[in-house]
Amino acid sequence: MDYLTLSIWIIFILLIIGGIIGFFRIFENSNPRVENLVLIAILVAISVMGTLPTAAIPGLQLASFIIIMTGIIFGRETGFITGVLTALVIGLFLGLGYWTIFQMIAWGIMGLSAGILSSKLENAYIRIVFGFMWGFFYGWITDISMLPFISTLNITAILGVFAASIPFDLVHGLTNAILLALFYGLFKRIFTRAKDKFILSDLKESSVK
Repeated sequence: MDYLTLSIWIIFILLIIGGIIGFFRIFENSNPRVENLVLIAILVAISVMGTLPTAAIPGLQLASFIIIMTGIIFGRETGFITGVLTALVIGLFLGLGYWTIFQMIAWGIMGLSAGILSSKLENAYIRIVFGFMWGFFYGWITDISMLPFISTLNITAILGVFAASIPFDLVHGLTNAILLALFYGLFKRIFTRAKDKFILSDLKESSVK
């Protein structure tokens, strides 16, 4: 890799990091309550605990289901932050590297998009397709981390990298779709109850005071 290409990659990664930090700064400036932070910590822990036992199975990313549900129920900000922190914490267990940044942004955008489209995702068919497609979107975003290792960077080589991950992306997408089809109702009730307890009830108490 020549210095120009290396410099471009460094700038690209720094921009991603800057974007993530900027989002966290916006969240910090919104003065989140302790209850919100505790809730995010719990959601991240659930995502991590769901992923680590199956980490040896390529493409099986159970955390994606939790992140999507988080975005739908708790909103885009919580979905994004949960996705980013999930990737970071999993990296602490399985190994951190520059690829972790791409995992952070992939899961972060997954949670963010679930929050943005939460009303449309009430439809079961749209929700299942959304989860399935994110198996591929996640793979494509994280595949970018492999491009610096290509000796000759051209369209054929790039497509080859993306094509090589299709089996794993398919497993990821099917896992998302199946979990959203079978357990959406259950987790919606659980997460909604948690939302009422940690967020809505606290807001009511604050308004009374």
